[in-house]
Amino acid sequence: MKHCIVVGYHETDMSGEELQLALEHGGDELPAPIRSMLRTKITFGGAHYSYLDALSEVRNQDRGTDHAYTVSELPSLGTLYLVNYLQEQGHPADFVNSYTFEQDQLVKLLADNPASVAITTTFYMMPAPVIEIVRFIRRHNPSVPVIVGGPLVDNQCRAGRDDRLNRFFDRVGADYYVWESQGEAALAGVVGAIVDGDVPTEVPNVFLRSATGEWKLTRKRPEANDLNACSVRWNRFDPTVLGPTLSTRTARSCAFSCAFCDYPERAGALTLADLSTVERELEELADMGVKRVAFIDDTFNVPMRRFKDLCRMLVRRDFGIEWFSYFRCGHAREPDVYDLMYDSGCRGVLLGIESGDDQVLLNMDKRATTAHYQYGIEQLKARGIFTHASFVIGFPGESPQTVQNTIDFINRAGPDTFAVNHWYYMHATPIHVRAPQFELTGNGHTWSHRSMNSREALEAADQIFDSVVNAAWMPVNGLDFWGVPYLLGKGMDRSEIVRFLELAKPLTVANVSRGSAEEAAAAEHRFREFVTGLDLAPARYRTAGSEFR
Repeated sequence: MKHCIVVGYHETDMSGEELQLALEHGGDELPAPIRSMLRTKITFGGAHYSYLDALSEVRNQDRGTDHAYTVSELPSLGTLYLVNYLQEQGHPADFVNSYTFEQDQLVKLLADNPASVAITTTFYMMPAPVIEIVRFIRRHNPSVPVIVGGPLVDNQCRAGRDDRLNRFFDRVGADYYVWESQGEAALAGVVGAIVDGDVPTEVPNVFLRSATGEWKLTRKRPEANDLNACSVRWNRFDPTVLGPTLSTRTARSCAFSCAFCDYPERAGALTLADLSTVERELEELADMGVKRVAFIDDTFNVPMRRFKDLCRMLVRRDFGIEWFSYFRCGHAREPDVYDLMYDSGCRGVLLGIESGDDQVLLNMDKRATTAHYQYGIEQLKARGIFTHASFVIGFPGESPQTVQNTIDFINRAGPDTFAVNHWYYMHATPIHVRAPQFELTGNGHTWSHRSMNSREALEAADQIFDSVVNAAWMPVNGLDFWGVPYLLGKGMDRSEIVRFLELAKPLTVANVSRGSAEEAAAAEHRFREFVTGLDLAPARYRTAGSEFR
C-alpha cells in the first residue's frame, strides 16, 4: 500500500467561452487578471486559445492527431521533491504529475486505497483548482484522507482572520492543512500518524478540525530542512516518466529584499546546497538521459563565487546537459562570467529586470541600474544565450515617463523575449512600510499612489505591448520562459521560438479586436503555415479526455 499519493499541478485557465462572456459584458472595467488575458489568448478559427493550445490545435487539424503541447508535461519539481522526501522517511509514495492530464492515472492510484493524498498549491492564487481536485478524489475514494499545503494555505493563514480561515478550509474540503513555508516534515508527520491510525495532534504546523467544528493549529514551529539531506534521488524515478527536460534547485529563498516581493520573508534566510550535492544530482540526471535542466533558484548566480564554482564543475564534468535559470545580470559585470556560463551549458536565462527606469529600480531596491542590465543583455546575446526579460508595471514611482523609459530600454537592449506583469500590492512586502511616502493606498490588483493608479497601469501594460518592436512578447500564462526549454526539447530552435511568438502576437485577443477581418485572416494563415511546418516531437499528453500516454 502506498502511504501517500502526491497530486501535481492543475492547469486551469479561463475558457474561451468564459473569456468571450467577460469581453461582452465587462466593457472597459475588466479586472487585471482578465485584462492581461487579452494579451495571452489567441483568437483562431473563431475561438480563443492559449499559445500552446493554438499550436496543438493547428497541428492536430493538419495531421489528424490529438496532441496536447503543454509546459505541464515537464515534471513538477515540488511533487517529485515531496515524493522523494516521503520515501526517504520510509513512506512508500507515488505521484500524479499533472492533474489536468493524468486523471485516469489518479483514478487507478485511488483504487489501490492509499493511506493519504497530498495536494500541492505552489502556483494557485485561488482555491478553485484545489476544490476540484478534492472533489475528484472524494468521488473516486470517499474515505482517503486529503492533505493540502503550500502557498495557497500560507496566504490564507497570513490574512489572520479565524472566521475567514474556517470558511476557506471548509470550502476546500480537505482533512488536514499544512501551514509552513517548507512543510515537508509536517507532511511526513501527518502521513505517519495516518498510517499508524493516530490523529496528528503532535505534528507541528498542521490545522485539524476540533470537536466544535472549528479548525485549530497544533502549534507553529519553523522547519529547517537540510537541502543536502532532502535533495532528490533522481534514480528512484522512472526515466521514461521524467523525460529529457526537468527542473531542480540548488538553494532555498533569496539573498535580496526587493520592495515588491515577500518571498524572502516567507522562505527565511538564503540556504544553499553543497556543490557536491548538485554534482551528484546532475550525474544521476545525465545517466538517465536528461538533456536540459532548469534551475529554479531565485538568485542562481548569488553568491558569485559559488556560481563560478558551479559552472566550473559543469565544465569539468561535461554532463552534456544544457541549463536554464533565473539570472541577476545586474550583478554579473565581468565578461569571464558570461564565457563560463556558456561553456558550462547555459542556453537561456530569465532576467527579472522589472523596470527600464533607474528611479523606479531604486524605489524597488533592485541594487542595479539600467546600464548594468543593458550590459548584461549585450553579453548574453553575444554568446547566443536566450534572454527573457520580465517587467513589473505600476510600482510606486511609475509614471507615463517611466513607462516610456521602459519601452525605450527594451527596444534598445533587445532581449529575445519580454513580459510585463501588472504590479500586485501585497501589504507583507517591504514597500508597505513606505506607503505614506508614495501616498500609496489599496491592496492586491487595486491600488493608487502619487503618480499612477492600477487602472492606469493596465493601460501602460497595453502601451508596452503595442510599442516594443525589438523583442518578442512572451505570455505570462500558459507558456512563459520555462516553456523555452520545453519547446527546445520538442525540436524547436531559438529562432523558431521567437518567430512563433511574433506570429502569435497579431492573433492575440487584444490585437484581433482592433483590426479588420482581412488582417486577422492573413495573420491566421501565416501562423498556420509556420506551425504546420515545424518538425516537433510528439506531445506526452493527449487532448481527448484525460488520457496519459
